[in-house]
Amino acid sequence: MKNNLPQSESYQVGDELLDAQHKVILSYMAKIRACFLTEEIDKDLLTLMDRLETFCKLHLWDEERVMEEMDFPEIEDHKVQHALFLTHLGSFTGRYEELNTAKKIDELNFLKAWFLEHIEGSDRKYAEFHKTIR
Repeated sequence: MKNNLPQSESYQVGDELLDAQHKVILSYMAKIRACFLTEEIDKDLLTLMDRLETFCKLHLWDEERVMEEMDFPEIEDHKVQHALFLTHLGSFTGRYEELNTAKKIDELNFLKAWFLEHIEGSDRKYAEFHKTIR
């Protein structure tokens, strides 16, 4: 089975911890998608979804801490983006049972696309800023 993960460079920002977390989050999303495709709705799926939500919260907290340490000037806008993502993620994980398979996959694809765009856009900004202050 294809892992459906993007090229590793697309989710790297040059911070070992954050880059590893990006990979784990995308891996959880791929595993959840596979469960939806096979319609395997069981405790493993619930565990994966719980881990995804918990890990995303941890990752975003770690990322905000890194930005605070470097005194990143756009941190408040970045935090707003994180809050919106967590709202979408919480809505998705809280009501996934109500959705049909196609809608579940659509919403998961939306979250994945948002996450990747965030890394490639907003996260790259703090990564570039960090290079200028070293």
